[in-house]
Amino acid sequence: MVAARLRSDERPGEVLEVTVLSAWRDRLRGLLGTDEDAPAVLLTLCSSIHTFGMRYPLDVAFIGERGEVLLVKRGLSPGRGASHPRARCVVERPAREGGWLEEGEHLWACSISADGVGAL
Repeated sequence: MVAARLRSDERPGEVLEVTVLSAWRDRLRGLLGTDEDAPAVLLTLCSSIHTFGMRYPLDVAFIGERGEVLLVKRGLSPGRGASHPRARCVVERPAREGGWLEEGEHLWACSISADGVGAL
C-alpha cells in the first residue's frame, strides 16, 4: 500500500496523510466498506466519484494536474455523485468537523512511502 503526505502552500506546517489508490478496482471501492474513522485516500486518474453504498457522508476535493484544488464538497451524502472535468485526482475522507482542503489551495507531495499511512 502506498501512502503520501500532502502539504499546501496556503497552510504551512500542516500535513495531510493519505493512502494512494491507483488501481482501478481500488479507486472504484474508495472508502466503501470502511468506518467513519478511516484515513483519507487519494484516488489517482480520477475526475468523478460516487457515494453509492456508503454508510456515511464524505468530504471530497478534486485536484488539478498542477496540484490546485478545483472543487470541494463537504458532507457529500450517501447515494450521490460529484465530478470536475479538469480534475486529475480526488482526495476523500469521512466527513467531519474541522479543517479541510479549500478551493484555490495548491497541494504537493512532501513524502511518499510504500509501507502505508502511519509509516512515513
